[in-house]
Amino acid sequence: MRFRHRLKQRSRPSLRVQQGNVAPFAILTIAGGLMATAYVMDTSRMSDNSAQLKRATDAAVLAVGQERMLDSDRPMAELQTLAEGYISHNLGMDQALADNVSLDKVTLTTTSDDDNFQRYTVSAQFQAESPLLGAATQTLKVASTAEVRSRPTEIAVVIPSTLSESNGDIAALKRLGKYLNQALLKESNQVWLSLVPYSQAVNIYSDEDSQRLQRWAAPGATTPSELKTLFQSGKASSLADPRIPDRRANLLCMYRGLAAGENFDWDQPPAGQFRIYYRHDLPENGSPGAPPISWTGPNPDLGGEGAEDTRWMVADKGCPNAALLPLTQDPQAVESRLDQLSPRFNVNYAIAMSWAGASLSPNMRGSDGWGDPEHPLEFNASGQSDNQKIIIMLANTTGKWFDTDAYNFNPGEGSGETGTEGAINFARQRFIDLCRSFQSRGLKFFFIGVRPGDPEDFGRQLFDQVAGPGLQICTAKGGDFQFVDAENFATGEDQVQNQLDQILNDIQLNNSIRLVE
Repeated sequence: MRFRHRLKQRSRPSLRVQQGNVAPFAILTIAGGLMATAYVMDTSRMSDNSAQLKRATDAAVLAVGQERMLDSDRPMAELQTLAEGYISHNLGMDQALADNVSLDKVTLTTTSDDDNFQRYTVSAQFQAESPLLGAATQTLKVASTAEVRSRPTEIAVVIPSTLSESNGDIAALKRLGKYLNQALLKESNQVWLSLVPYSQAVNIYSDEDSQRLQRWAAPGATTPSELKTLFQSGKASSLADPRIPDRRANLLCMYRGLAAGENFDWDQPPAGQFRIYYRHDLPENGSPGAPPISWTGPNPDLGGEGAEDTRWMVADKGCPNAALLPLTQDPQAVESRLDQLSPRFNVNYAIAMSWAGASLSPNMRGSDGWGDPEHPLEFNASGQSDNQKIIIMLANTTGKWFDTDAYNFNPGEGSGETGTEGAINFARQRFIDLCRSFQSRGLKFFFIGVRPGDPEDFGRQLFDQVAGPGLQICTAKGGDFQFVDAENFATGEDQVQNQLDQILNDIQLNNSIRLVE
């Protein structure tokens, strides 16, 4: 019993020592917990502020990219101000953060990436305070980078206006053209659009360029020798005479480069290069818009030689009444020209394609050509420049013959050839040569045809045999060669629009903004 008593007496001081050491340890534990909590809270605050500022720089750089898409000439100083404004308005309701962000430290820089696309970087910084820990203030920097794919894009839209198109088809084509117009011109100021209605030829009349015929006509082209008796009759002095039916009807269809391998000279300057189409035909085969004129003389289709008889010249219904519209950014001008579409006569696809090319050729720039001092832009054959040129062609490919009539040959050269095997072979090679020349100039080509699903259809087989090999070359590098299973544009309108949406997506991939950092 005494032993246990002494043991108890000895153990009490030790217990008192342990109890005395607990208080400092607890205080240290509490202090450590408070410091950890302060660290977490200060760190969380910094993270939140960084995230909020990153959202602001994201918004700012996307706004800069969008503005650059809309106006490629806007000065960097104005874009800098735009970026500062977006950051200021995207800091949320956190006044403490706003007070710690110096707008005068916001920077906007630009570089080019490996694909020659512009990249814009918006940087901002804020003073990160640590009020709970009492640590020194840090300067933290946040940046956002966007890639701007904003290529000046010139697009020729090639639309049929032939005898194959009913009024319902023309109405569908107008809607499809206006759909493209809306999607392309009203979304970006980096897109220019030309419109190329076609039948046997393409009308290049312009009421804003009254001297085009005289300026583009080759020497002697306004007074071809086979019409000598007409000019001697006093009914007209030349093909430029306002009494000529086509002049009265505002039709001007011209041609050049019809020989093998010449490819219509589509990429050459126009002055002094062209001859003029006219239609020697019976009065009942003329186009509305001008009365025919008659004279007595030999048959001009045979070179103006031989027996004399009464001859007639009529307004050319193979020349569309809706004229080619050169590159424009005016949506209303495109709509107005589309509204002029009407069914005309036979079809020549390669002639239409050549004029689409000419509408994009820099050699047609300026007062000698289409009249615009800046457009068309230079070709980008190497792909190293930032501009692109695109042809979108719509066609009804169910016809029994095409590209083999007299419009495809110089006077006398195609006599007796229309629709023959020799003319078909010539047309096939012309498509191949023309598409090779498009490829060599860097033109991107999209083709959408309507035709029935019957693989035995004669027109379908003929188009594949004659135009197919060339068009495969045209569309080989980034383009597309598609058909919709429909008899015409009226029944296939929705399918054609779906194809156009795919083309628009392709174009927009080259005109887009994306965050990359």
